[in-house]
This record gives sequence, C-alpha cells and structure tokens, in this order.
Amino acid sequence: MVRRISILKTQAPPGGAPAGRRVLAHLGWLIWVLPLRRAMALDAIPQALWFFLPAYAANPMAVVFGGGRPVDLGRTLRDGERLFGDGKTWRGLAGGVASGAILGLVLSLLVGLPDPASTWSFGSPAEALLASAVLALGALLGDLWGAFIKRRLHQPRGAKAVGLDQYDFVVGALAASAFLPLWSRPKFFEGDGLLGLLAIILITPVLHRAVNVLGYRMGRKHEPW
Repeated sequence: MVRRISILKTQAPPGGAPAGRRVLAHLGWLIWVLPLRRAMALDAIPQALWFFLPAYAANPMAVVFGGGRPVDLGRTLRDGERLFGDGKTWRGLAGGVASGAILGLVLSLLVGLPDPASTWSFGSPAEALLASAVLALGALLGDLWGAFIKRRLHQPRGAKAVGLDQYDFVVGALAASAFLPLWSRPKFFEGDGLLGLLAIILITPVLHRAVNVLGYRMGRKHEPW
C-alpha cells in the first residue's frame, strides 16, 4: 500500500499572511535592521567627540589667551590660600569661551551648509553658537572648580591631581549642557548618546595628556600635565 506523505503546512490566520511567511518577514527585517542599528550606535562615538570639541578646545585656548587680571582678584581665604590662583584669568576665561563658541559654529557650518539635515550638525547657526559657548563656559567653570579644590588641599599652582585634572572640565561642560536639554540629551545622555558619553570618559585622559605635552613643548605651560 502506498502511503501518501502529507506536508505539514502552517495555516494562515483569518485575513492575514501565513504564519511562516510572517516569521520570515520578521527575520528579514532583523537581518537588515540590526547591522544598520549597530552602525548607528557606533556613529554615536565620533559624533559625541565631535560635539564635545568646543569643551576640549576651551582649556588650551584659555592658556593661549591667558594673562592679566586673575578671576579671584587676588582674594585669599581663611585657609591662607588663594581662591583660584593667578593661573585663572578673566582674559583666559573670555578667550576660551569665545574660541569654543566659534569652533562649534565653524564645525556646524562645515557640515550643515552642504547637508542641513546632517546628524553631525550642531543645529542652526544661533543654536550652534549658543551650545558651543555653553560647553566651553562649562568646561572652564569646571576647571575653576578644580583649581578651587586644589587650593583647599594646599596644592600649589600646576600641582598634579590625577582624576581631577582630567575630568573637572568634562563634568563642568556636561553639567552646563544640561541647561540645553533638547540639544544635549540625544547627544550625551540618551540612547546611543550614552555610548558617546562613555567614549568621552575613556578618551579624555589621553587627549588631555597629549594637549598638555604639546603646550609644555610650545612653552605655554609650565608642566606637561
């Protein structure tokens, strides 16, 4: 007796495609989307560093433009130490903020003019200028906070403070950027931006060291850290 071998078929739900086809469609969607999603996540790393460049530029440019009247006006606290010290000047503060703001505007125009919808753009020219100035100002206020802590620890100007030297300006810049939540959240604090934030935390000590060594060799800094 010849037996017929029936092939098991997946029945389609009423009004829908066969379940097997739907599963294959979902698999195809995942195969296409996951590599794209991974690429988008990896893009968050260079983009976060790109958007953080005004903060990175603020400190070295403050050194370039520095000199003149100190921010603390020579004030000494009860512990006998200066509030910040002679290394933090109004001219350096203004020069660092202006340099960071201009850098962010230029970077944004470089990518925004050819492609206004580019994800590398800082936004409109006004938004780019404001966000970059806020990042730069925050970075320099963070640097002032670091100097304040060093003076309270009776450390002289230029003394090495591992961790504080590398991250005081990062904390300041990120804290300041929080005042522009619509701009900063997707870039540093949400979704793939968190991956970029991690990259900033990991890469900053290397960049900080490289910039300071360069400044030391150029004669703009007294210490290579």
